[in-house]
Amino acid sequence: MGIFNPHLYLAERSSELFFIYDLNQDRFTYMNPACLTFFNLETIEVESRVILHMIHPEDQRYILSKLKACIDGKMVADVECRVERAGHERNLRITPHLAKEDGDILLIGQAEDITLLKANTELLNNHNNKKNSILHILAHDLAGPLGTIGNLTELLSRDTTKQEDALTERYIGMISKISKSSIKLIRDFLDQEFLESAGVKLVKTRVELLEKISLATEDYFAMQEQLQIQFSCHANKERVFVEIDEDKFMQVINNLISNALKFTPDGGEIKIYIKEDKKKIIISIKDSGIGIPERYHAKLFDKFSNARRSGLKGEQSTGLGMSIIKTIVEWHDGTIWFESEVNKGTTFYIQLPKL
Repeated sequence: MGIFNPHLYLAERSSELFFIYDLNQDRFTYMNPACLTFFNLETIEVESRVILHMIHPEDQRYILSKLKACIDGKMVADVECRVERAGHERNLRITPHLAKEDGDILLIGQAEDITLLKANTELLNNHNNKKNSILHILAHDLAGPLGTIGNLTELLSRDTTKQEDALTERYIGMISKISKSSIKLIRDFLDQEFLESAGVKLVKTRVELLEKISLATEDYFAMQEQLQIQFSCHANKERVFVEIDEDKFMQVINNLISNALKFTPDGGEIKIYIKEDKKKIIISIKDSGIGIPERYHAKLFDKFSNARRSGLKGEQSTGLGMSIIKTIVEWHDGTIWFESEVNKGTTFYIQLPKL
């Protein structure tokens, strides 16, 4: 144990939590003052199950699986869990290490209380998710009338050409140019938001997926009547936990919903369903839209593929969206695929590994 003394000197004065658990003796051999204070303990003479019972019931299996992975020799870091203390819930981020010395097998842990950080990050992510959903709704609402204006100006242009009214034709040309430019500006802005989000380093945290998707889509539900599309969101479990980069992954969900909106006529519906089983989680986003022609199926996820199409109300596409969506899903060790039939709608599926 002497080899750890220099580290323990620093740990004794640290505000972070440090502990050492001897796997052979099945007991704690060290906890620094911050650790004892956090768990409201007076001594390290405490059974591991007492600490485990302080962890939120929904997180216990997750924590045990991560500790087992560490004991099995895998690299494990930034394991988050909720701890219940005297009626209050705190959040811990734990990094365990396995050490072997003189026949001892030690689980060395470092942890920090991230309750405030977690609350601030969640607030920012919720605002960001809401911003993204509102942007997509506004883009859909604005692109519709602007597309209609563009179509009407083309009809007017044909009539004025016959009348040889140069000034009127010039004005109509200006209106057409401005409407097309405005639609492009809207799409470019959304594409840039998506690209900037995708370009930032992946930071995964453990989140409750159903809650996040419900929050991200509540504006779509609130705007059902105006959008003339019926939305629904269901799951086979009350709570579904995953490890994701919330900002990037919710951009994926928003973009898939936005695509569904683009290709679903008024009076249609978009259904979101989350299914969890023993090994995986599958998210499906189903619409009753115009579907994807079979000739586009094989290249839909390619960059700048010829599968890109304008939406029903003139919404444009760069062809990058689906490629980035697939990349972000794969960053999460997931897979994405779809089923579609012309005039019968499209369903996108995202499969993620279960914690």
